[in-house]
Formats: sequence, C-alpha cells, structure tokens
Amino acid sequence: MRIIFITVCLAVGAIGAYYAQPFARGNGDIVLVVTTVFTVFAGFLVAIIAVLGDPSLVPGDDWKAVENRRNSIDGRIIWHIWLFVTYLATLAVLFVSIVLEKIPCAIVSDRVKGWIEFGYLFVGIFSFCLSFALPFALLKLQMRRLDEETERRRARQGIP
Repeated sequence: MRIIFITVCLAVGAIGAYYAQPFARGNGDIVLVVTTVFTVFAGFLVAIIAVLGDPSLVPGDDWKAVENRRNSIDGRIIWHIWLFVTYLATLAVLFVSIVLEKIPCAIVSDRVKGWIEFGYLFVGIFSFCLSFALPFALLKLQMRRLDEETERRRARQGIP
C-alpha cells in the first residue's frame, strides 16, 4: 500500500510540476509560499520525530517492552526523517533556483533554470502529497498507545 501511495505522490508531483513550472519563473509569491509552508512543515516534523523517539512514552515497566517496540519505532522515525529530508530538498532546490534566476542566460541557460524550477516544484508537490499520510500515521500511533494503556490498566486491576 505504501508503494502505491508513494508512486501516486511521484506522479502527482511530476504532473503538477510540469504544468506549474511555466508560472514559476520570476514569481515571488510562489517562492514565498513554498518557503513558508516547508519551513513550517519541517519544524512540525522535528517535533513529531522528537515525540516518537521519546522512550518514556513506550508502555510497560520493563526494558523488554522498550526493546520489543524498537523496530516499529525505528521504522516510523525513519519514514518521518525521509519526509523531513524531502522538505529540506525542496528548500535547497528553491534556493538554487533563486540564485540562478539572477545569473545571465549566457552563463546559465533558460532551459537549465526551467529544469531547476521544475525540480523544486516536483520535490515540493511530491513531499506535500506525502504529508497527507502524516495525520493518519499519528492517529494510528495514538490509538495504539491508548489501547496499550487500556490493556496495562486492565492487567493491573486483574481484568482480562
């Protein structure tokens, strides 16, 4: 299911960047929106990664509980780190685009500038689409934590 989701996000990113690229040249509004959105996304994602990696939130009273959950926590954190990297890649390619915009066409052709614009639009749209999975992942995590806490309290009170 994840492979299909990523493939759809890649396709939406490519199609969106293809059609949006002609409107990106010299458009300060797009630069401002992309910079603002991905900076906020990156900050939010850092907070999520910090919460996901907090070992004190792993239910159970012994070290085995933490050890048993390590792989699932690692997998979630790695997914979020890659999402964070796509946010930073969007900002990095956008920065390159802004720098190249002022360079004369004799040094850097319009075609190269167009590909760089396409690049930041593609990575931006792709990572934005990937971000739609984030609330559902957080909901799943919280529901699992609630279920585990309910089971722990039932066990403590002797309820099967």
